[in-house]
Amino acid sequence: MPKRKRGYPLAVLIGLQRDKAAVWNVYSHSIKPDTTIKRESNEYNFYEEIINRLRPGIKQGVKTVIIASPDKKNYEAFYDHVEKHQRWLIGGYELNRVTLEYVEGSALDMDSVLELVEDSNLKKTVQKASREDIKRIMSVLERRIGTPDGIETLRFTFKETEDAIYSDDAPEYVLMTTDFQRLHSRRTQRLLQIAQNKGIKTIIVEAHTEMGKRLTQFGGLICMLHDFE
Repeated sequence: MPKRKRGYPLAVLIGLQRDKAAVWNVYSHSIKPDTTIKRESNEYNFYEEIINRLRPGIKQGVKTVIIASPDKKNYEAFYDHVEKHQRWLIGGYELNRVTLEYVEGSALDMDSVLELVEDSNLKKTVQKASREDIKRIMSVLERRIGTPDGIETLRFTFKETEDAIYSDDAPEYVLMTTDFQRLHSRRTQRLLQIAQNKGIKTIIVEAHTEMGKRLTQFGGLICMLHDFE
């Protein structure tokens, strides 16, 4: 039987209850388990442990976080914690900001996740949250394209992007369409792996989306260097 395609990363799904959380990585073609977190002491430490599990994905550009729980009060308590203690997640620098969304249902094990996928609006919730993330990135991108200083922080060719990623001064973001990825599959696979190892944020979007169409105007790939303004 052929191995099922995983796809590109879209979001993190957290099945949240009062004393337990299950973390899942959501890809374009699959959902994979990450870890399970049990509440060992107080609520503060429990929520901080969940946030710590989000950090690696955020650094790599996955900033859509879906909280699934049968009781919305669990989501509200977690969101309150973020507002009070980790405000940077939802109100910080645009390219680091996370979108948190709630979906009703359980996601503590694979059976419940599959049921959530089949019986709820999980897909729509992921798409809604992803659109918010993309809007922020697009806003930053358009501001840079629109000014001489800003455009100097962008690289539009594969060679320029590779040079930036392989350099000591790593770029901030790599934006790519699925069409570009498929056209240069081996080369992009290596590029994305090195970007991941260096903690460079990446996002891959379908070519027919708003961002995809904009990236296609520039060949399907844009590398964003750190903006030192």
